[in-house]
Amino acid sequence: MTDLNTQKKELTTLIGDNKVFIKNDGNIDSNSWNAFGLDRTKTYQPNYDILVFPETTEEVASIVSYAYANNLAIVPSGGRTGYAGGAVAKNGEIVISLNKMNKVVDFDPFLGSITVQSGMVTKTLHKEAEERGFYYPVDFAATGSSHIGGNIATNAGGVRVVRYGLVRDWVLGLTVVTGTGEILRFNGEVLKNNTGYDLKHLFIGSEGTLGIITDCTLKLTTPPKDIRVILVAVPDFRSILEIFKKTHDSPLPLLAFEFFTEFCLEKVKEHLSVPSPFGDSSPYYVLMEYEMNQAEDEDKLFAILENITNEELILDGSIAQNSRQNETFWKYREGISESLSLHHSVHKNDISLPLRNMEAFITEMETLLNSKYPGFQIALFGHVGDGNLHLNILKPHDMDDAEFYKQCKSVDPDMFTLIQKYHGSISAEHGIGLLKKEFLNYSRSESEIAAMKGIKLIFDPKGIMNPGKLF
Repeated sequence: MTDLNTQKKELTTLIGDNKVFIKNDGNIDSNSWNAFGLDRTKTYQPNYDILVFPETTEEVASIVSYAYANNLAIVPSGGRTGYAGGAVAKNGEIVISLNKMNKVVDFDPFLGSITVQSGMVTKTLHKEAEERGFYYPVDFAATGSSHIGGNIATNAGGVRVVRYGLVRDWVLGLTVVTGTGEILRFNGEVLKNNTGYDLKHLFIGSEGTLGIITDCTLKLTTPPKDIRVILVAVPDFRSILEIFKKTHDSPLPLLAFEFFTEFCLEKVKEHLSVPSPFGDSSPYYVLMEYEMNQAEDEDKLFAILENITNEELILDGSIAQNSRQNETFWKYREGISESLSLHHSVHKNDISLPLRNMEAFITEMETLLNSKYPGFQIALFGHVGDGNLHLNILKPHDMDDAEFYKQCKSVDPDMFTLIQKYHGSISAEHGIGLLKKEFLNYSRSESEIAAMKGIKLIFDPKGIMNPGKLF
């Protein structure tokens, strides 16, 4: 037998039949095989030979222990919806898919928490919480395919951070398998646990470089009674920030504050065949979502729209009249990423800025893009409520991918220098992965990077966990 077949046999002995596969053995077609070794970036090609599907924490620990003993690298594979290359297996690693680890482990109605395996799809988690009379509020466009473990590993944000915060704010406990195969359980059954370092926070946002999250205990809350959405057309970016200042501390709880450009809207209309929201086009659009609790809240909602209209901050506006129109308004925003990635090669920059610096940054950024990307199409949208911008550069149709990504990468240092100037972050919610690791110093000091490398050595002394990612 070849070494590869030997590894398959030994891993099968550890975790059971029909859970270990090797490349070209006829059990998984090539397209599916490649997909398990990639995220949504198009910069890399997968290159790995072993794919495993554990079903329990103990099986993950057995696989990692085997890899540790045999000096084999590992890449965790979740929903693979990231845009930083964090789930790419390109150097012969063992890919550990969490697809089969998708069950509810526990529910505590007194604490208001749920424990699930890390392979559960985020949308399924929403449903599981709803069926128990609770609400898990972290939401984003990829909820239908992303895994909760991947959300935690990248400290995902999404569209309602302005009200509910990041994933980190909802994690009570974790079970993780470190790079040596050791199982660590960070208790999530109590709210008060002042017994030293809260180690679970090291694994939140660690991108699989310290270990594999196998299950998680998440805090839940009560669902909003009713949700209404306002969509407005805006003449310039300054008006977007002024609208936020006037609306985010309104009498109604603000759940989301999103913006996108006319260019983004046109792409969504083309992709989803949805109508224009207003009669005339506009440079920018803002979507605001509010929680409605009382009958008089309807008047408060109209007052918000009337106020920003009287201030001449908008060109047009509309309040969704029912849940179906709420969904339509959200399609204009949440359909953007899919409409771009399915029809174009895209260079994405997921960045964040202090809101007070955002207007000046946008002005300088537009000058930079016009000088460095003449003739390139730019799609700009994001979560203004939490300072997160998604900057998308679209490849011209007459340019090949290699030349496109080469040109984009050559401009990245200028972009990151500008972000650094305005005290921002080069990655808001998709992590560093492979794409941004050489630029980490634009957001982290040498001392911080050295400290992170030291932490990795503690949990992953051989460096086998998602190697080459982050730094």
